[in-house]
Amino acid sequence: MILDPEQEQKVITALSLLTEPVVISIHSNQWDSPATQAIQDLVNFTVSLMPERISSELIETRDPSALDPTVTIRNREGHVFGVQFIGAPSGLEYRAFIDAVVASTSTADLSPMWSRLLQEIHHPVKATIFVSPT
Repeated sequence: MILDPEQEQKVITALSLLTEPVVISIHSNQWDSPATQAIQDLVNFTVSLMPERISSELIETRDPSALDPTVTIRNREGHVFGVQFIGAPSGLEYRAFIDAVVASTSTADLSPMWSRLLQEIHHPVKATIFVSPT
């Protein structure tokens, strides 16, 4: 992944907000596929920007119906942050990926409105968001 120095510094600044270490997990059973290779390159680049707070792991996908490849984010204790990226979150999606990495450990105060709304949710919520470059 190639970012100009200003963009790279913005990503480093965002990643510096991590309050605890995270592990970016790549799930696949097609390790030689171009899609999985693209994710590995993107994750390796991201880890290189903040290696003291971010690490990565490769996980063999055992479910043949699972979307492959997939990226998840977890803390070192194993808690998985509830966002998955299917395919490489590159290009315009990279910012959303960085935001998800940072949010996975965020203890930042939410606005009162968001705090109140989130406290009203008492069951798991699943949102599927599809992004296309066109």
